[in-house]
This record gives sequence, C-alpha cells and structure tokens, in this order.
Amino acid sequence: MTPVTKRHSTDPSPPSQVPESVTTDPAAAPAPGTPVVLRGDNSEDKTNAAAPQTSTERLSQRPTAEELEQRNILQAKNEADRRLERSEIKRRLTRKLSQRPTVAELQARKILRFHEYVECTEAHDYDRRADKPWTKLTPADKAAIRKELNEFKSSEMAVHEDSKIYTRFHRP
Repeated sequence: MTPVTKRHSTDPSPPSQVPESVTTDPAAAPAPGTPVVLRGDNSEDKTNAAAPQTSTERLSQRPTAEELEQRNILQAKNEADRRLERSEIKRRLTRKLSQRPTVAELQARKILRFHEYVECTEAHDYDRRADKPWTKLTPADKAAIRKELNEFKSSEMAVHEDSKIYTRFHRP
C-alpha cells in the first residue's frame, strides 16, 4: 500500500496536478497504525506515525451494532418485541414467587430450624418509651463528658502505635 500524502495550500503546484498517491476516497484511507507521509511548507517528506487519526480511521475503530446491542446501548428490538419480552419475564417471576417452598422443604435444606423446647413467661406491662436523659444535659455536663472521653482515649484505650494519629479527640 502506498502512503497517503497531504499537500498544504501553500504548495505552488496547481490543484490539477495532484499526485496519484493523494486520495480523496475515504474508503481508501490507510489502515490504523500505517505511517502517514506529510509534506510541510519546506516540501520535505516526513513520516509521522503518531499523526492525528483521520475520521475514517476513527470510524473503523468504533464498535459494531452487534457489540452495542450486547452492551445494551443499542436497542435491537422494536417496541412490540420489548413488550413481549417484558411480559415473559413478568410471568416467569410471578410464577417463581407463587411457588414458594414449604416449611418442610426449608427444614430439609437446613434453611429454617425450630427448637423443640419453647419457654413462655409472663411479662409485666410497662411504659416502653424511653426517657431521653441526653436531652436534659447542660453544656457543663456535655463538656465534662467530652473531657472524660478524651482522657480515656489518650491514656486507657488500647490503640496501635501506627493508628494513634487517627484517634479523634473531641473539643474541650
């Protein structure tokens, strides 16, 4: 294959004398990685393997329609086919959900287990709502708690030597 040459508009030769090696047909573009011969203003030939890609080279590298369909980028089916496929999936999932395994099957597969002995005791009724003592703390109480926590972290808490720099202390 002959290399493609490019002429700049500063070339003094008339446009009718374009050499045979210059092609305008995009299908005849060189394969990717083929060196391209460029002719500069000083009309020296230079081989530039890292020249910017032409549009035909970039188009030849783009994925095919089949690859795009596999990646779910390009929709291959029409709306009727998509509706049919969705209804089939819905039917299959509904059937799976309606055919739940029985307790015996779950016990046989060791997914579900019951103890044979069950103990029941009386529980007294009481108000299960918790009082929230932390809402009644004064700023002095909060400062005392932070101080105690900082002292614990600095002296009593076991921390690896390399991890001490990550210990978070609270403001006093």
